[in-house]
Amino acid sequence: VTLKENLTADQLTDALEDFYIVRGDNRNARLLVWFAGHGATVDDNGYLVPIDAPLTAQVTAFKKKALSLRRFEEYAHEAVSKHALGIFDACFAGTIFSNQRSQPSPAITQATTRPVRQFLTSGEEGEKVRDDGEFRKLFVRALKGQEPADANRDGYLTASELGIYLHNRIVNLEHDQTPRYGKLRHSKFDRGDFVFK
Repeated sequence: VTLKENLTADQLTDALEDFYIVRGDNRNARLLVWFAGHGATVDDNGYLVPIDAPLTAQVTAFKKKALSLRRFEEYAHEAVSKHALGIFDACFAGTIFSNQRSQPSPAITQATTRPVRQFLTSGEEGEKVRDDGEFRKLFVRALKGQEPADANRDGYLTASELGIYLHNRIVNLEHDQTPRYGKLRHSKFDRGDFVFK
């Protein structure tokens, strides 16, 4: 686990390249990136906003510093690993889509053997998301089994189940914030599922 805080544009690019290209150079690696911070939508494109980016009103300068989700998608493509999950707790979202058993079920086994690039976002495009940590708290509680996120109760929490749970839970709590989830629309990277035991 590596924590990076308050990154500049160059530092964010370096961190993502190192993570997806270097650490992702392992077929059996499971990559998870959680971006909690500022995001923006400019010209219908989502952006992660590093600490040194100017305001979106300065469109050209902003685009030079902010990291478009298209570039993030490129990093995800660079990984050799089968599974990669990107979670975005930021304003901009939506612009990137898409009883325990002793042995995993065939569905879980299949999900873990096929490649996937998945994404969860804390809000929809154009929405301002709350910065009180509620999205993160619900995510952690779901992973710990403290919330009913494991829909089929098989002891494995898939990113798809997590996405459905977070969407429903946040919408029920916050009528102005709509989490999104999905898989990258690419025939090579939409077949598996990120799985938590």
